[in-house]
Amino acid sequence: MLTSEQRVLVACCGPSEQITERLTEAFGRSIDWRQVIDHCDAQGTLPLLSRALYLAHSIPVPEEFLTEIHEAATRKRLRSLGMAGELARIMRNMDTVHLTPITFKGPTLAYLAYGDVALRDSTDLDIYVPRRQLATALELLSSDGYARKSPGFKTSLPGACEVALQRQNPKFEVDLHWFFSSPYFLQLDGDRAISRSRMVQASGLVARTLCTEDLLTYLCIHAARECWAIRSICDLAGLLRNQPIDWNDLLREARQSHSWRAVAVGLRLAATILEAPVPLEIWREVEREPVVRTIADQLADNLSRDISDYAGAPGGAMLHLKMLESLAAKTDYLWRRALQPSHLDADFIRLPDSLAPAYYLIRPFRVAYRALGRLRPH
Repeated sequence: MLTSEQRVLVACCGPSEQITERLTEAFGRSIDWRQVIDHCDAQGTLPLLSRALYLAHSIPVPEEFLTEIHEAATRKRLRSLGMAGELARIMRNMDTVHLTPITFKGPTLAYLAYGDVALRDSTDLDIYVPRRQLATALELLSSDGYARKSPGFKTSLPGACEVALQRQNPKFEVDLHWFFSSPYFLQLDGDRAISRSRMVQASGLVARTLCTEDLLTYLCIHAARECWAIRSICDLAGLLRNQPIDWNDLLREARQSHSWRAVAVGLRLAATILEAPVPLEIWREVEREPVVRTIADQLADNLSRDISDYAGAPGGAMLHLKMLESLAAKTDYLWRRALQPSHLDADFIRLPDSLAPAYYLIRPFRVAYRALGRLRPH
């Protein structure tokens, strides 16, 4: 059972023709409008809420809250359009120096899942380049005014997969990736993703992004690592509703990358919570593994209890292990998660390059320190 606020969010992300009915059902319960606004703001879906209330104009909303929602959504839509323009500019600049960037999430995901680059709020722009192109990409962005948010961050850390950059005037943030996910978890093959990528053109945005099947797989991998938020399920359901999918290709590629279990969990959540369309033959594959139902049920229970940041807790690590399909993958996860230094360790203690190997010793203590902090009663 989702909270009333989560039900509102699910209704906003559903098909336009069902919004009034679903909102009426959600509003049949006690609604705290302040919580609704705060929840949608945290999930980046205030523009979707504003659109839903416009379409379902018969829904009674206190005037002060309705005004706040529409004004905040307008600001966020303008911001998203600005981000789409900035993303297009960066991608053009990277093309001119013969880089092969792929953007994902952000404006392109908003367009593919919801039909509008400004309907999904995001805080940064995610761009992938192969590791061999990283130095050139960083030099290009630096010359464009982007600087590392953490000056001491080292891209050489073996557990790192992205670097956060920001520019002050105008203010934008870019997460530059050389892996699609943390090295300890499931991965997309970057070179293969580039060879299968597609162009998106919408509202001034022209950019290369993942093909639909790879994007769906990525969304499930990313959400699995984060232990699924309601927003991630909405994004996945939007993609399933609004984009044609080569299901045979999806199944083949997911199995080849050993990420089918994570994809199956995502499909089950999207189908059961948001009634997203999944073909019967694919649903049979989802049902073939009992562990998929077990994982999805636990995640749905976490959602109903509104548990946040579960991925960083011990229970999140157990869910990660369940989503990995082989003993070798589980073993690799455990040693990497325990010992392989990442940007979090560099943020914890800043060391000069000459002492970088010491992060292998620092990491276990940092992880234990964080875990103990979570276990203390509040």
